[in-house]
Amino acid sequence: MTTFEIRSPDGRTVRTGSMSGAGTLTVRPSAEAGVLRYDVVADGPVTLRWTWPADDAVTLWRAAQDSHRQLPTDWGSHRSVRSVRSAPVAALVDARSCSLSTISLSTNVRGCDFAVGVNEETAEQLIELTVTDVEDGRFTLRIDLRAEHFSEALRGVTADWTAELGDRIAPVPAVAREAMYSTWYSDHQHVSAASVERHARAGTAYGTKAVIVDDGWQTDDTRRGYAYCGDWEPTGATFPDIAEHVRRVHELGQRYVLWLAPPLIGVHSKAWPTMKDRILGFADADVTAVLDPRYPEVREHLLEACVRPVRDWGVDGLKIDFIDSWAQVSPPAGPGMDCESVDEGVERLLQSITDELRALRPDVLIEFRQDYVHPRLWQFGTFLRAGDCALDPVENRVRTVDCRLLAGDRAVHSDMLVWHRSASVENVAQQFIGALFSTAQVSMELDELSAEHQQVVRHWLGFMKDHADALLHGVLLPSRPDARYTQVRTVGAGKTVVAVFTDPVVRVEDACTVVVNGGAERRLYVEGAAGGRVELVVSDCSGHEVHRAATTPPEVWVIDVPVGGVARIVRT
Repeated sequence: MTTFEIRSPDGRTVRTGSMSGAGTLTVRPSAEAGVLRYDVVADGPVTLRWTWPADDAVTLWRAAQDSHRQLPTDWGSHRSVRSVRSAPVAALVDARSCSLSTISLSTNVRGCDFAVGVNEETAEQLIELTVTDVEDGRFTLRIDLRAEHFSEALRGVTADWTAELGDRIAPVPAVAREAMYSTWYSDHQHVSAASVERHARAGTAYGTKAVIVDDGWQTDDTRRGYAYCGDWEPTGATFPDIAEHVRRVHELGQRYVLWLAPPLIGVHSKAWPTMKDRILGFADADVTAVLDPRYPEVREHLLEACVRPVRDWGVDGLKIDFIDSWAQVSPPAGPGMDCESVDEGVERLLQSITDELRALRPDVLIEFRQDYVHPRLWQFGTFLRAGDCALDPVENRVRTVDCRLLAGDRAVHSDMLVWHRSASVENVAQQFIGALFSTAQVSMELDELSAEHQQVVRHWLGFMKDHADALLHGVLLPSRPDARYTQVRTVGAGKTVVAVFTDPVVRVEDACTVVVNGGAERRLYVEGAAGGRVELVVSDCSGHEVHRAATTPPEVWVIDVPVGGVARIVRT
């Protein structure tokens, strides 16, 4: 067993950690006070273990779509992290949104058990990290003990990951940050060439730049299952000439992104007889299985399935789905396999796919979905969509912000926006406000919207485009992760955008502050605007101006902003 020291920046708190297993640990000198790094050479699985006081902690921020906003117990905190699911990072956060301790592992780690939880015997946090799959047998443990905003601590993690991956990171095409249309909630598996072209035409009128054709193009079976998937060929009934269809969509000014689920193969597919003995097991009763990517012939089959749409049909990119189906314990490698772990097989597959696609289209679009947030996937994907949360703007807010905090420079998209046709205009606006700090995907029959809903959609898509520099590229500062982000602020060059949810007190610091009312009350409280003249412009949820004034605000300035509306405060 190897021991190592963890010391707080002020030197008042010191703990001794241990590493068990076959390997060596070396302390790496750090130029950043309070950021500790330990380099590990592992010859097999190793476990790193230590305790740390966190008396002020109120939540543990974790990279998981289903992350509960709580402090888990040590025995209930174990989380399997794989290169296709979650990421090796966690942050203990206090009620001021300050990181007390942010722990992460380097991008070399493909698989580990990551546990941070309350130890009932000591009333401290017990950290236990068991690393089982490492590229080249080397990795780094990073512990950030600086008292800073938790988002800044996570930016430090992603900066390290970015430096480690270097030019292996996939470039992000500019169009990946433009609003897109998705067929999933509007069509589900009833999608057709005619419906896609209708959506593309309508989307162009609203300013969307791509249409994402989801599940259904490859099957006539519309029962939401996957028993017929695996061949990845268009169904002749609804897509009789897919190459000509893609050409027509391009003529409408839209990029074309096509959904595939490479891990899955159905028993009714043509490929099943040749692939049925190369599976990891069944995912859906006894009709859908998960292919084992450790077999070269499996990867060859899937490579052709993923390249064909771009090479032969003119598609601009792929939505590669269900890759977390591969996040399972690897059975021992058998005859015919050329790698030990499933994760390595997946990465070989994804690398071959992206190499081929980029040779065909340097600006190819590759969508992954939360919980595929591991930094190793930065090598392959160009944009990341929040996990499914239909009709739920709060969950969309949490998921998009969580993804942004860990995405580095990846483009982050909302889950597809959908609402009931009879919804109030305020409700429609809230769907967009929940997705404000991401790129919007819309999945409504845009041609059938009421005039009032059309106005709201046009306003918010325009607002998100007009403020994209701040919303997508500014410094993101979300408040209170324990309370599902009561307020989210992003600071750009000379402009701050603040979305208010359950915290109505807004601090004005920049020359221009744009306040979005994503809460349920009209009354907001502004601090920091006193001491000079300001111009206030207030609009409602549809973008119509309802108030304009030039004034000298008091120390605490109460302003009236309609629900779903916007207040623009400019110092004059």
